[in-house]
Amino acid sequence: MFKKLFCTLFLFNILLTSSFAESGKNSPVFVIGQDSQSIEEFFSSLKQFNIKEISYPDGIMVYTSINSVSGLDEPSYNGAGINYADDLLKKYPDIKVVQIGLYMKDMLDEVINSSFDENIDKLGVWIKNSNKKVYLRIGYEFDNPENDYNPEKYIKAYQHIVMRLKNNEVSNVYFVWHTIAWNGNKKNTYNPLIYYPGDDYVDWIGISFFDATAVKERKIVGDISFNKKKPIMIAESSPFNQYSVEKKLIWMKNFFKYIKDYNISFISYINVNWNELPMFSSQNWGDARLQQNKKLMQTWADNIKQFKK
Repeated sequence: MFKKLFCTLFLFNILLTSSFAESGKNSPVFVIGQDSQSIEEFFSSLKQFNIKEISYPDGIMVYTSINSVSGLDEPSYNGAGINYADDLLKKYPDIKVVQIGLYMKDMLDEVINSSFDENIDKLGVWIKNSNKKVYLRIGYEFDNPENDYNPEKYIKAYQHIVMRLKNNEVSNVYFVWHTIAWNGNKKNTYNPLIYYPGDDYVDWIGISFFDATAVKERKIVGDISFNKKKPIMIAESSPFNQYSVEKKLIWMKNFFKYIKDYNISFISYINVNWNELPMFSSQNWGDARLQQNKKLMQTWADNIKQFKK
């Protein structure tokens, strides 16, 4: 009896794993970011390389904040490049996806007490009118120490935004719960679930992929994804502090290995020279532009081709 029950549970687990893995393979999405200049430079660079079957991005990534909702129908600048989504949509009408990072640092109380409801409504109108699939990262990198989010307040603010948009019948938006997936203080336990707003409020689990050595944290997210049956999105990625082509290629190998291991179907790459951005110029991020080296671009194109299959 025990043996029969064990076999039944084992078979069920295989079928569940297979079903979940297959769902992650549907319609792979590649999004490029993160500011107007870097996005335009990437699109332009594709014409310069004689790379067969290179895959153009399916979408763009932009940023806005809950207290202003700028950067969508008007340009905004905060030291990390200009954001202007409408302008990009006009220039690249064939893109299908917009991925938005919604900034909320020091604004959680105002969200919770409805002070920003008008801005949430404005955001919802923009999403509707975009006629694109929009993936909204609410309070992105909620567990980044720089954001200093209180978990309980973050959950309430996240839920408030989701319910407001749902009540406004914004149907082309997907809600992304985005963890940094990195632990700079090894004395603390990495536990993103203390910020989890509930299954009904999360469509995708997002992670950042900058430090390729954060294997433990990304495995934890992979387990959360499996247990909650939520697909993983690489919401931000760039080879942090990797200056040589060789090191960037190693980073890229680890990046696409994680994508394969966890059947990830949505990736976002930040194709910028971090050192030229005032916000990051002193942090030794490096130059992550793929077009700076043909081998980098060719390797990326080869991997994207496999990703798209």
